[in-house]
Amino acid sequence: MTELEILNQLNQKYRTANLNEADTRFQIIDTILVEILKWPKNTITNEKYIEGNRADYVLKDKNDRPLIIIESKKNGVYFELPLTVNSKEPFEKISIEKLLTDDAIKEAILQVKEYAEDLLCNYAAICNGKVWIIFRIHSNQKPWKKLPAYVIKDIDYFEKNLTAATNLLGYHAVNTSDSLGTNIGVTKKTYSEIFYPKNNITAYNTPVNSNNYAGSLKTISLKYLGPIPESDKDFMDFCYVTNKGLYDSLQKDMQGFLHDSLTPYFRNLGFRDFSDDKQGGAFGFRIAEIIKKEKLNNVMILFGGRGAGKSTFIKRFLYHTQPIEIKMHSQVGLITLLYSAQTKEQLSEEIWQKLLESIDTTNIRNGTRGQVLDLFANEFDIYKRQILAELQETDSDYQKLVRDFISTSLKDTKLVCEKISLKWKDKNKALVIFIDNMDQLPPELQDVCFLTAGEISDKLSCLAIVSMREERYAEASSRGVLDAYQSPGFHLSSPVITEVIIKRIDYILDKLTFTVDIDSEFGIKETRELNTLVAFLNICKNQLIKKTSPLSYFLRYATHGDVRQALEFFKGFLTSGYTNINEMAPHPNWVFQVHQVVKPMMIPNRFFYDERSSKIPNLYQLRNDTDSSHFTGLRILNYLHNKAGDKGSNGFVDVKFVIHNFDVKYDSKEDCISHLDLYLEKGLIEANNRLEKYSEEVNQIKITALGNYIFEYLVFNFAYIDLISLDSGMYDESLNNSFVKSAGKELNFYYERDFMSRIKLRIDRVREFIDYLCKVEGQEFLDLGLDSSEINFSSKLKNSIELQIKKVLNSANNKEKIEEEYN
Repeated sequence: MTELEILNQLNQKYRTANLNEADTRFQIIDTILVEILKWPKNTITNEKYIEGNRADYVLKDKNDRPLIIIESKKNGVYFELPLTVNSKEPFEKISIEKLLTDDAIKEAILQVKEYAEDLLCNYAAICNGKVWIIFRIHSNQKPWKKLPAYVIKDIDYFEKNLTAATNLLGYHAVNTSDSLGTNIGVTKKTYSEIFYPKNNITAYNTPVNSNNYAGSLKTISLKYLGPIPESDKDFMDFCYVTNKGLYDSLQKDMQGFLHDSLTPYFRNLGFRDFSDDKQGGAFGFRIAEIIKKEKLNNVMILFGGRGAGKSTFIKRFLYHTQPIEIKMHSQVGLITLLYSAQTKEQLSEEIWQKLLESIDTTNIRNGTRGQVLDLFANEFDIYKRQILAELQETDSDYQKLVRDFISTSLKDTKLVCEKISLKWKDKNKALVIFIDNMDQLPPELQDVCFLTAGEISDKLSCLAIVSMREERYAEASSRGVLDAYQSPGFHLSSPVITEVIIKRIDYILDKLTFTVDIDSEFGIKETRELNTLVAFLNICKNQLIKKTSPLSYFLRYATHGDVRQALEFFKGFLTSGYTNINEMAPHPNWVFQVHQVVKPMMIPNRFFYDERSSKIPNLYQLRNDTDSSHFTGLRILNYLHNKAGDKGSNGFVDVKFVIHNFDVKYDSKEDCISHLDLYLEKGLIEANNRLEKYSEEVNQIKITALGNYIFEYLVFNFAYIDLISLDSGMYDESLNNSFVKSAGKELNFYYERDFMSRIKLRIDRVREFIDYLCKVEGQEFLDLGLDSSEINFSSKLKNSIELQIKKVLNSANNKEKIEEEYN
């Protein structure tokens, strides 16, 4: 008889029989072990006595070491299993802790566990003739009660799942493949290898160069979509944005745009926001207050988020809108550390040197001998009394010693700074020193900057103002660097992103209109080209004004107040090979579609998406070796998204609690931490102390506007799934091979301009990827015992994509739209 015939006969014969313990063992368990699972009889010991206790079965390996202990119970002993969403499945993973709530199961489990421990065996099972409960005794990861048991609910399982049963409990599987170790007491399925299609696609980094206007737009972008030079008053006056979004309904919507503002952490430290008016608001008023005091000796912190415009604010404040009190009573110096030295000793020297250059406005250090000696008058008087007393001014030795004195004194940069600061005080001018871009340096060098700022403040009796990001402040504070001298400072919120870009577009249009030689200035050779660019930029401007347009939506939500990042995104959009300007420019009322924005933003100049070179992460990526999940990132963002509207906590949740929940519920502690680390770095979530990497110092986190945008808008979007499918690691080698082949075909269709074939191929690939995700998530639901309250992301994705595919195909039937959409 075959195995299936034996099982069928066994099932029919004993399904309703009331068997005693011995009958159960010999008629059911023996048959399954020997005839089905192929355990040799000489590897099975029956009714073995261990210190007075009896184990019904001891299954051994080739070296006679126990592998698993099985305790059989009468068929009439009922094992009551908890009801879950997977209760109808023939097998299920259920935590031992839950199973122990049934008295019969508890008694049997504790009994066989004792047998197993006496024999130093790590696996045990109980069976009542129908139900098999197989579990692990010890684990390095969790207490044994927290581990999942593998529960087979009926003999039907062996008949309907013979291959799975053999691969789990068969003699060769247990002895040669460690099937018990990889399946029993393991919360979820682990895989032997991850496959990345992109690693096997030769042309994966193929560039896209189909934007005929990219050259001119790149020139324009370099001029007008970067930092505003402090010397360019026209640019500064035209493009600086003081609107910080306090009255913008979109930015005030906690469920929508989470606008850049003080977190509770910083508010509790005494920091405050201020209005960015021409006088610098409360920040400028505070400076004016301080400089009127006799002794300044003060260090202030001006901080804001990444790309919030701190440097631009400082430059405008210092050079263009300086309040009258500050202009009358102070001399302001700016030290920028954007390209500074990278060693502690050199950095400190560089700061002092830049300080000297900043405050020595009359260039006295390169002045005449008389000017330098006047600067060091007190020191020179002492020098004359002690060193030059016996010499005449006409003596050569006298002159040599004076030269030595001047040379030595000028080399002492700190002393020169002190002397020049006294000169300013003689003119009733207090020194106000701004140290900018400090947060571009590594932590150990930032400490040098803080300490040097304190030293400057003390030695020069001046006001030192340090510009930095919030997370850098938190890091320095945690190291105790700020304890001695810092006082609560001011927070500069980000301007409204779309207003920044609209002003830049207006300025560009103004320059294009009034520049005489546009060829040499911008590389625009023909009037037709100029008219096309002007028309396209006006379309961009109109779309940015409309808050619901995909372009406005993306830039508002995806940048979280980071002006620098928003400008980079917009530059990428303008120059991307996917931006079909010729198609759009003739239509003033053109409306951007989602894919026309998302694709240029995610991969401006490459045919295929690669997370490593994109500002937008792949939320379906596997990040933690073979026990990672495609859905960890989605689960994190879903949890934080649901907490975003909590006014009591401002959307912040305890990060350790999140990690604990993911450990207990999804067995994914390390995977969770890997995702949190990336999401902090990419800006999908933020810490209350604004740290940008995960560490023990991160206390609370919340979802950001970018995280919300990606979770609500991108992860279920066809264009996004189409892009990330080839980038994603996967556990299916066959699917990986299929995707590699598909990518090659897609490139051929692209160069052949066979748009319909290309779009159909991409649709097929997206569907294959989603089917794979459904299979993997279904396995996770089964392994983790997730109930119906858990979101099934792959099902939601499948339903959403199928609706979008209909629209894509309808659009693809019109060749003009195909060329516009997918060229």
